[in-house]
Amino acid sequence: MMTFFEISTLEMWPDMMFAAIDARGYDLTPKEKNSKFVSLLYVIYIFVTTFFIMNLFISVIVDKFNEQIKKR
Repeated sequence: MMTFFEISTLEMWPDMMFAAIDARGYDLTPKEKNSKFVSLLYVIYIFVTTFFIMNLFISVIVDKFNEQIKKR
């Protein structure tokens, strides 16, 4: 769960993605470019989370704007 949070903050996500691509399993040494489909998972997750966060941000701005208009 912490990995998903760190990816959604967009801090050092490429390093984590490359580590996940090279991972093979528990107690196994990494193999370079073991699973290329993991990169697709990371990119899709980043698009979805950034769209969700941007949508929340914009909805708060629109809501506050509508409150200000109703006060007048």
